[in-house]
Amino acid sequence: MATLEDLERRLAAVEEELAGLRKSVTGPPAAETPAERGARLLREASASQPALDAAVAKAFQEMGIVGEPVGPEKLRKMMLASGVNPEANEFSRGIIDMREE
Repeated sequence: MATLEDLERRLAAVEEELAGLRKSVTGPPAAETPAERGARLLREASASQPALDAAVAKAFQEMGIVGEPVGPEKLRKMMLASGVNPEANEFSRGIIDMREE
């Protein structure tokens, strides 16, 4: 029996395939105005959102990420509690050092 997650993933794949077929049949719009282009891009983004959501859910599941995201204030408190100074810029310094090598 298929789970809800399986059905969501399959539906996202069907919607993505349908969007691709529509694009190949209709082709790119000729001489569209900026407003028309914006509306088209929003429609395309909305059509591809289920596939993106399914891909993110799958990636989070594979990485073992569960629960709601932590807000910035709580994250700062968690970092301080674990001994990380969020003002130290240690990560940025490491990246800069690696670039200079």
